Amino acid sequence: MLKTALRSSLGSFIISLHLAAVMAVLVGLQRWKQRGRDALQARMKTQPQIIIFWHEYLFVMSPLLPGGCSALQSPHPDGKVLAGASRLFGLRPIWGSSNRKAASGLRQLVAEVKSGRSVVITPDGPRGPARTLSMGPVSLAQLTGAPITLVAWSAPRLWRANSWDRMRFPKPFGRAKLVFSEPVMLEKTKDKATLEAQRLALEEQLNAQAAA
Repeated sequence: MLKTALRSSLGSFIISLHLAAVMAVLVGLQRWKQRGRDALQARMKTQPQIIIFWHEYLFVMSPLLPGGCSALQSPHPDGKVLAGASRLFGLRPIWGSSNRKAASGLRQLVAEVKSGRSVVITPDGPRGPARTLSMGPVSLAQLTGAPITLVAWSAPRLWRANSWDRMRFPKPFGRAKLVFSEPVMLEKTKDKATLEAQRLALEEQLNAQAAA
């Protein structure tokens, strides 16, 4: 029945509404301590940003991100439901992923950045391996010159899904911390070894921020 609803426009819309409501409730029932958000919003006014975070943080991230961004979304039916929920928080979907329609997704993200919109990527999604950064953010930064902002949230009380990414859900009435990094500017290069070094450096920094 759920699969049938996901393939129906009306069913998908209704599920997206319910999903957005759950996201909003989980975020709203936390005491959030945020760092770097104001600085990110100030940067977004003068230059589009590439915002990245691990897939495990995805479920409650839409209400926490600054509005007016475009987000890379999986074209699978469940990805479209998530995109529908994210739209309600001001995120515009770009269809693609690290392993399906990747080239098309990258071209659309480049167009979004060049039009002045900041973009959001989960660089280990949609299927992992978890906390392994794809080349997408590096390629996008090289093509656009946009800086990269890394994001992570933490909470001492949370649920973890039995999924490849161990998706996180903060338990209600707790305290949580949300951190946006300083901008990371990548040196322009076409050297494959340097590009791989940039990818590894971002992966290490994102993992370090997630562990903090």
